[in-house]
Amino acid sequence: MEVSGEATLIIDDLKQGRRTKDIQLPSRAAAWASRCTLVYVFLMMFIAFPLVAVQAQSGLPFEISNPKNKKWPELEASRIYNSACSLLARSLRPEKPPTLHPRFRLVLGSEDDAFVRRGKVVEIHLKSWNAEKFAQGVVVVAVREVLQDDDLRRLAHQSVTMANATRPRRVWHLPS
Repeated sequence: MEVSGEATLIIDDLKQGRRTKDIQLPSRAAAWASRCTLVYVFLMMFIAFPLVAVQAQSGLPFEISNPKNKKWPELEASRIYNSACSLLARSLRPEKPPTLHPRFRLVLGSEDDAFVRRGKVVEIHLKSWNAEKFAQGVVVVAVREVLQDDDLRRLAHQSVTMANATRPRRVWHLPS
């Protein structure tokens, strides 16, 4: 690859520590450099900064939506999340508990306490902070992580089959 004389001078200037604004770039090189700068700024603004902001927002293993600014204990919520996942994992498979990390959004200040699932988006709605209801929601979300739809259908079918198999039968007595 051949380097033109102007490019060699620019490279030498950069190696010597001269600032880029002191260097007169040829028009093509200047246009290319400004495009690269714009792409870099775009990537930082729209990709890197939002990712860092989400991570810096909280160290919680779940998302939080709190439009009414309800008070809630972040540290307690994190402990409940970890405890619920650990207990559920050990109750499912005591010899080798699975690692559970259910993903969901906690919505505080909603109209009702509810578990909401829309496709892959899972939300635990609470009117206000309630540790017991939050723990129940975490367990439900974690169970759904372990048991897929096919597993749930199979368990439901087996439950109905077992219930029908143990149903008491009527015994008819013939008149003597």
